[in-house]
Amino acid sequence: MQLFYIPNIKSDILPKDEFIHCIKVLRHKVKDVINVTDGKGNIYSAKIVDISKNKCTIQVISSIKKILRKKNIHLVIAPTKSFNRMEWMIEKLTEIGISEISFVYSKNSKKKKINLNRLEKKSISAMKQSNSALKPVINEIISFKDFLNKNLKYKEKFIAHVEAKKLLKDSIKYGDESIIIIGPEGDFSEEEIYLAKIHKFKDISLGKNILRTETAGLISCYTIINY
Repeated sequence: MQLFYIPNIKSDILPKDEFIHCIKVLRHKVKDVINVTDGKGNIYSAKIVDISKNKCTIQVISSIKKILRKKNIHLVIAPTKSFNRMEWMIEKLTEIGISEISFVYSKNSKKKKINLNRLEKKSISAMKQSNSALKPVINEIISFKDFLNKNLKYKEKFIAHVEAKKLLKDSIKYGDESIIIIGPEGDFSEEEIYLAKIHKFKDISLGKNILRTETAGLISCYTIINY
């Protein structure tokens, strides 16, 4: 099924990138019927009613189906120095069905900025390619301390670091509503781990091997999803 992304289904205009893909690349014409999604699991049938130089107007005909997210998993992670590795991670996390991704910078972070627009495009592309109709919310980067001060209501809260002993797979009790924090390649400081514990995060290990940040993010989320 070919999907086109329109975040606000009440809008009758395809976003610029979707317009290019639909009209310029795939050569759809007026009166063609296409499938659109809002990235929240809803898939609709829509008719192309007008095409101009830089705009495609559609009319939603009917709802095709609603895909429900089985688990609410929020990954909080320090960005890697390589942006290509972050893009790869976003692509894979979208494919496996993560609900939210937040970026934080901590004491040992090498990078404190992200290109949110590029990451959004990578996520949209992965969602459409996998026909999932579910796109994770991707948040702008903030400091680790500021993130901890948010009111985070999850059944299970984990922080991974190299000194932790108990494995993630042995720590999960619920799995349907979880948040997990992955630090930079230099790991979290003792103070940061202490602060996380004050905010009710359980420290966990991802195994004996030292994993790259993006690998740790993907493995941890995959473990929780398949609990």
